[in-house]
Amino acid sequence: MGKTGHVIIELEEVDSTNLYAERMLRKGVVEEGTVIQAKFQTAGKGQGDNQWESLPGQNLTFSIILHPRFLLPTRQFLLNKVISLGLIDFLSIYIEDVAIKWPNDILAGLKKIGGILIQHRVEGEILESTIVGIGLNVNQTKFDHNLSGAASLFQILHQELKLKEALVLLCNRIEERYSQLRAEETERLEADFCRALLGYQEEKKFLVEGKEISGTICGVDEFGRLLVEHPGNDVKVYAHKEIEYV
Repeated sequence: MGKTGHVIIELEEVDSTNLYAERMLRKGVVEEGTVIQAKFQTAGKGQGDNQWESLPGQNLTFSIILHPRFLLPTRQFLLNKVISLGLIDFLSIYIEDVAIKWPNDILAGLKKIGGILIQHRVEGEILESTIVGIGLNVNQTKFDHNLSGAASLFQILHQELKLKEALVLLCNRIEERYSQLRAEETERLEADFCRALLGYQEEKKFLVEGKEISGTICGVDEFGRLLVEHPGNDVKVYAHKEIEYV
C-alpha cells in the first residue's frame, strides 16, 4: 500500500495520462499511489466525449493509480468524493471561494479550475484498480475564447506556482482524504463533500428535459446521482446528463 505520489513518473508528452496508466496496469502490478504526470497531453480527456485543454508545461495534468480493494464496487462514488475533497483542500490553501460542481468539476469563483475523470476496473466483487485523472489549471494565463468559464490559480493569485511542489502538496491532501476512506470515516467525508457542493441546500434553477425548474440540492446518493428537492417536498434522483445547472 503506497502513499499517493510516492512514485511520480514524469513525461514530456503523452496521449493521455489515464491511457498511459491503463497500459501500465495491463503490463502488470503497479504500486498503489503511483502518479503519472505529463507536461502535455495530445488527447487529454474530460467527462464523456469532452477534451481537457491545457497549454504545455503550465498546469497539472496527471493520473493516480489506486487499488481500493477494501471498497465494494457499489460504493465506488466515495472515491469521487475523496478526490474532489483533496482538490478542495489543496485549493483552500490559496483561495477561499472554491466548490465542487456535480458531478466532477472543481470551481474557483464559479469558474472551472479543475476536473476529474475516474475509471474503475472491477473483478467480481473486488474494486481491483482505479485510475484517477486530474486536470488543474495552475499557471495558464489565457484560455481559448470557447473556455470563457475557465480560470487558473495564476489569474486569481497573480503569481506562478512551482508545479512540482504543487503536485506533491496536492498528492498529500488526496492521501489524507483517501486515508479517511480507508478508516471508514465516511460520515466526515459525506459532510465535508456536501459543504463543498455547489448549490447545497440552496434553491437553484436547473434544466431538466429542456425545461427550467426550481430545486434544492440535498445531496448525492451512493451511486453518484444528484438528489434534488423540488417544490412540494418531492425529492428526485438525477444521473449525469439528466439535469444541468442554469
